[in-house]
Amino acid sequence: MFSNAENWFCICPDLYSGKLCQLSACARSPCGHGSTCVPRSQEEAVCLCPYGRAGILCEEAINITCPRFNGTDEFGSTSFIAYSTLPGISFFYEFQMKLIFSNNGSSLRDNLILFSGQKGQGINGDDFLVLGVRKGRIFHKFNLGSGVGTIVSDHLDLGIGIHTVHFGRSLRTGWLKVDNKKNKTGSSPGHLVGLNVISQFYVGGYSEHTPELLPVGSRFRNGFQGCIFDLHFRTRRGGEFRALGSPEEHPNSGRSVGQCGVPSCALVQCQNGGTCVDSGSTVYCRCPIGWKGALCSETISVCDAEHSPPPLCAHGSTCIPLPQGYTCQCPLGTAGQYCQQALAISDPSFSGSRSSWMSFGAVEGLRQRTNLQLQFQTLSPEGIMFYTAQRLSARAGDFFSVSLTSGFVQLRYSLGDALVVLQSAGRVDMSGGTWHTVRAGREGSQGYLSLDGAEVRGNSTGDMIALDVATDIFVGGVSVLSAVSSCAVEDGPAGFSGCIREVVLNGRQLELSEAGASGGANVGDCDGTTCGHKVCQHSAPCSPLGHNGFTCTCPPLWTGPTCNQSVLCANSSCQHGSLCVPDMAAASYTCMCPLGWQGQHCDREVYLTTAHFVGNSYLKYRDPEHHTRDLTRTKVSFDFSTDSGEGLMLWMGGAEAEAHDHLAVGLHGGHLRITINLGEGISLPLTHRAASMCCHRWHHLSIDHNRTVIKVSVDGEQVLFEDVDPFERYVAVNHGGIFYFGGFELHRDVASATNGLFNQGFVGKIKDVVLYQDTTQLQFLQSFEGFNVHTGDE
Repeated sequence: MFSNAENWFCICPDLYSGKLCQLSACARSPCGHGSTCVPRSQEEAVCLCPYGRAGILCEEAINITCPRFNGTDEFGSTSFIAYSTLPGISFFYEFQMKLIFSNNGSSLRDNLILFSGQKGQGINGDDFLVLGVRKGRIFHKFNLGSGVGTIVSDHLDLGIGIHTVHFGRSLRTGWLKVDNKKNKTGSSPGHLVGLNVISQFYVGGYSEHTPELLPVGSRFRNGFQGCIFDLHFRTRRGGEFRALGSPEEHPNSGRSVGQCGVPSCALVQCQNGGTCVDSGSTVYCRCPIGWKGALCSETISVCDAEHSPPPLCAHGSTCIPLPQGYTCQCPLGTAGQYCQQALAISDPSFSGSRSSWMSFGAVEGLRQRTNLQLQFQTLSPEGIMFYTAQRLSARAGDFFSVSLTSGFVQLRYSLGDALVVLQSAGRVDMSGGTWHTVRAGREGSQGYLSLDGAEVRGNSTGDMIALDVATDIFVGGVSVLSAVSSCAVEDGPAGFSGCIREVVLNGRQLELSEAGASGGANVGDCDGTTCGHKVCQHSAPCSPLGHNGFTCTCPPLWTGPTCNQSVLCANSSCQHGSLCVPDMAAASYTCMCPLGWQGQHCDREVYLTTAHFVGNSYLKYRDPEHHTRDLTRTKVSFDFSTDSGEGLMLWMGGAEAEAHDHLAVGLHGGHLRITINLGEGISLPLTHRAASMCCHRWHHLSIDHNRTVIKVSVDGEQVLFEDVDPFERYVAVNHGGIFYFGGFELHRDVASATNGLFNQGFVGKIKDVVLYQDTTQLQFLQSFEGFNVHTGDE
């Protein structure tokens, strides 16, 4: 069990869900449209439909004007509707509504009608308002923090078909009027007069109806059974009554809610003596002994090997029973009705009507800033295109989501304390014939969304500025749609229908193929060929070749299977593993030499006691003694001579993300610059402005970090002394034992990797490097890797 600032929650193991992880989930789920899958047996499941959906697989969209609730089902789930928090009800509220009770013995016994309140007892308080029915009487109860006020009606007149309920509260005094009975009043004890509730407003039940999770005094054993309609409220005397929701009559979520007077069993024909169970919009057949299947039409599951005929799903695929037969869920790289065809994915296509998705491992650096670029074409107005979260759960914590809603692109994200929603100004083409480009992201709490160049921006109203996510990155859908945050989509989670051909996240391009993804299911290829977006580089045309092959017609100056190799380097003389870099302007090339080699073709071995960096050079050292070091005490010293007033000399740490710990030193404007991150965030750079370090003079530099204190000496004289965090919230540099000298790997830009702290690689010489309290200097040709480092000993 974990907790956050507002609440506690359980991290559920696989195949379990619910507030207390009390519900089994489904290993093989046929449920769609954001429904919740609950198993009846190892082979069969029931789909609990979200608000606005009905049917055995929740495949039917329904219009609800008069909601019908069915209480708590046999699986322990309650039908309910959740609306946004009602503003302004602290000192006054008044509700009016109409009820129709189901014609059964349990509808009047102990049933919750309305609820809004704190999430139990303790530091969060236990304020609440609740309306319920118990033993044939209506109860209006409220707690302002100093005790429960209770108002009880007379027994309901069961001869009345539609009951009218009018109730409210002003400060400590509440009232309740039912039908044509006399108005009842009552007061809460104590001196408190304000109701402090921040939860959603629940109608008909509670999202996790475990009564013990509700505040004492507000608990009812069952959800409402019947219809609730004409529900309106106001927050001041004489004010205008209005409907729930923001916007009005738009709930946030719901489950197993049907339309009053429309039985869900009307379209379901259970066979062989099976009984149709109508639970709001959720419907299923309860089969007699010996019969199975959604319609009780099978003696054994259609997915059992002994079924006649046996399922034809290919090895590695998953058989999922359906009301009529079964379907095969295909792993990545396979396709066809039975997943029997091999498929090479270049531009993936997704089907929102099936469980269709791809997943990828985590990308570093999303915490402080998140920048996404995605190209897509769609066949549907709805669907999740990109999703990652703190947890795979409807209570997901932080999340970042890009989806389609009614044809508009939406970016939704939460940093833990406020929801940000940005929507494109225009709709997309839903014919599948147009490739659209989306750029979406946030830095701190500030977000942006661009569709085909038209940008909108917005800010979070909360105080949080970091995105903490731990799930995989999902593209095209999510493995379990019911595990998507209820705030991440507007109308319930749905898979995407269409093609996606580019996803770039924080500068890293995801490989959208069966080899590049870590998981996925039911993913096709957009055009059915291996010629995907940018398979051939440098705008070269691509032509399919056989079933899984392709050929690129390369433009001048490029060659290779994907036109990724310059003709200038095709027959280069670069030796000893050096890199050939074409120079188009000069129609020539340059050899980038590995560590220990030099010369035009990297053919001359050199001894390296002084390293000479030329701006696109780097050395990388992994400290073999890192596990023994005291990371609260860091000391490093070396001699340097520079040819430029700009450049990174040393970076301790991987430089994979802005939030990662580091200690760095370099030059900016000719002056020495030091930066350190102990875990709280990047401190302001420390700059020694009293003297210029440029140029062509040797200096001895010593840096000493002791917990939060930084001391820097140049040529034996202390030039900087700073306590970067007097409160000592973080005291260690957790750099992972990685030291970069002069720059980073050749594909990494110094300015990007350091978030602008340093704008280029070092140009100059470094020697006599000593770490910590070591007595010997580092030997550059031992335990180092690097490129384009010249000897400075000549």
